[in-house]
Amino acid sequence: MIDELIKKISSLSNLSEQEIKLKISEKQAELSDLISDEGAAYIVAKELGVQLIRETERLRIANIIPGMQNVDIVGRIVRISGIREFSTERAKGSVMSIFIADETGTARLSLWNDEIKKAADFSVGDVVRMHGSVKESSFGTEIRLGPFGSINKTDAEIPPLEQLTMEERKYERSRIVDLKENDVKEVRAALMYVFETSPFFVVCPDCGTTIKDNQCKDHGKVDPDYRLVISGIMDDGTANMRVVFFGKNAERILNISKAEAKNIFDAKAMPGLIEKVRLGEDMIFEGRVRKNKYFERLEFIVNTIEPQNIRQEIELLTEQ
Repeated sequence: MIDELIKKISSLSNLSEQEIKLKISEKQAELSDLISDEGAAYIVAKELGVQLIRETERLRIANIIPGMQNVDIVGRIVRISGIREFSTERAKGSVMSIFIADETGTARLSLWNDEIKKAADFSVGDVVRMHGSVKESSFGTEIRLGPFGSINKTDAEIPPLEQLTMEERKYERSRIVDLKENDVKEVRAALMYVFETSPFFVVCPDCGTTIKDNQCKDHGKVDPDYRLVISGIMDDGTANMRVVFFGKNAERILNISKAEAKNIFDAKAMPGLIEKVRLGEDMIFEGRVRKNKYFERLEFIVNTIEPQNIRQEIELLTEQ
């Protein structure tokens, strides 16, 4: 897949395949290796102004991260939430969520107000193709359509529903030593080390795209927003593994808000933030294992964090 993407980007730009490979590598380094080679390739294409036709080259769900724009994702609907009305000081309206899955993972698609009409005839089991962006919300990573997005039924081949209902199943407990690529598991582990790379990425507040010098390609000069990502090493006594926390989960591991983290980072750099982390404390991490193809290593992307419940841990040991 990645070789095909590199060839296509090269053919649609003025750059050689070697130059494209270098840009992909640089993009992964910019994002602290938190994105797959395929995901980095799509971002590079976007920044080069290359529009990839992806009817057969869809982006797998496991490769999406907050901030990606103009992505095409195909999945089978595994759950549809009811429409929820909301009202705040700034706005009021309606929202509903559709959970979709492919052979690599699950994702939430949020539909707002008039977008809900686009899903009027959708049912659990339908296969749909979405074009939109990936955002970080209070619920974690989710897909948004936005004003230029779309969602339609498709005949694309996706595994049957019974193989894709991961969202409905309870995470199974696993030891780190037993984890494999694409596993969706729960581990009891301690965060033993936090990498001292910058935890903030400067992004456009309107589209979430990574920017430089406060300039967004689509929105011009903007007041920047920041995306928070914390990565480190977790250990459960059987092995250790790189672990990554995005957005709200990064805030939970630091025990402070993103705004507070930015103030501390600006004043004391990364050592000031590491002081906030409870290193060595056992916690329950639920998430997915993915493989970083450039470095040939497994990484655990955390979806939820829970404190250790001693009573439940005793029950688990008793069952074993």
